[in-house]
Amino acid sequence: MEWGGRTSWAISENKQSVEMEWNGMSVAHRRKKQPELVRSQLLQSAADIAIEQGVQAVTMDSVSQHAGVSKGALQYHFPSKLKLLDAVFDEVSEATANALNKVIANDPQGYGRQARAYLKVTATEASETRYQSIWRALLAAMVAEPKIRERWARQLQRMNQPDPLPVAEAARLMICRLAAEGIWITELLGSVEMNSELKAEVIQQLEKMTTESS
Repeated sequence: MEWGGRTSWAISENKQSVEMEWNGMSVAHRRKKQPELVRSQLLQSAADIAIEQGVQAVTMDSVSQHAGVSKGALQYHFPSKLKLLDAVFDEVSEATANALNKVIANDPQGYGRQARAYLKVTATEASETRYQSIWRALLAAMVAEPKIRERWARQLQRMNQPDPLPVAEAARLMICRLAAEGIWITELLGSVEMNSELKAEVIQQLEKMTTESS
């Protein structure tokens, strides 16, 4: 899955990190000409450190060293650790929002398509190991840091608004969303063993609940 926004993010299946594509040209050469790539590399480094060591290890010093840039260059783009973490979270959540919008746009059935999209996208993210890794690190930060939780929760709420329908129908679609969250969280935590056949059947039954005739 590509992560949207200013940074071109992609999940690597053969490395324990989230990797960025640089289209063949050396990073050092391109950074001198395109400051936006410095920003991208800093976000990449912050994500790598968060995945490998936890968000608590993401400091201004560790990120600047990992990215190979001066601390001044880091502070030019991100004046504080919180601003840096906000930007990482923004990239991940924006990618999720873009994926949701794409699924919604391609769904010919209007009724329940927001809930269906949420179900499909969260199920896809839950199956991508590297994508799980960054979300696991970010959610751990939300649990540990009330200030971060307050800031980021508002953004997550915007992606999961109840459907503007009569309460019984809105409730049914919200059940599907919450079930999708449950699948996602349990796979992040590894707390439930569910083979691919069972998972597919669970998702299929939830999708049926999002149709108007259900």
